[in-house]
Amino acid sequence: MFTSNPDNLIFLDIETTGLSPANGAKIVEIAMLKVKNGKTKSYETLVNPKCPIPLECSRVHFIYDYMVKDFPAFSEIAKDVAEFMSDATIVCHNAKFDLSFVSKELKESGINSKTFQYIDTLELARKYFSFDSNALGAIAKAIGLEIETAHRAMADVLTMFSVSKYLFSNMYRKGIDEIKLKTYK
Repeated sequence: MFTSNPDNLIFLDIETTGLSPANGAKIVEIAMLKVKNGKTKSYETLVNPKCPIPLECSRVHFIYDYMVKDFPAFSEIAKDVAEFMSDATIVCHNAKFDLSFVSKELKESGINSKTFQYIDTLELARKYFSFDSNALGAIAKAIGLEIETAHRAMADVLTMFSVSKYLFSNMYRKGIDEIKLKTYK
């Protein structure tokens, strides 16, 4: 369980070469924001997927092959990512998508599969709210947030951070003062 005043959270977002790591899609950008004891720390990098980025994906996140060619492969940053993510609750918008990619990339990099405790802001929005759309950008707009950039990892992390503060505080106002953490293995 998790109280409505959350701490020790990592807000995570990725951009990818496709929709499924099982079909060979890879991470091209990862961003995380750690919130612990009222302090924040961030981690973000482009990632060289070691394969071409399909044009239809680049049209969504505006990350192209030439942009990632001099960045590390995920295997080169895997230890840093795993260390950054350790001992915290992960917060994602559509968590199973993000965690499936991160988990697979960590495993392929030789890092033992880790069980992640997580909160999915998409699930919270669907369960406890009635937004016209549960897309992250649509929720942000509905609650009055201005978004300058969408579908870039750190921009989405910062939007998710603001959206989650809204969701958590309004869940508390609705009498929901605990969020059951989910587990991803």
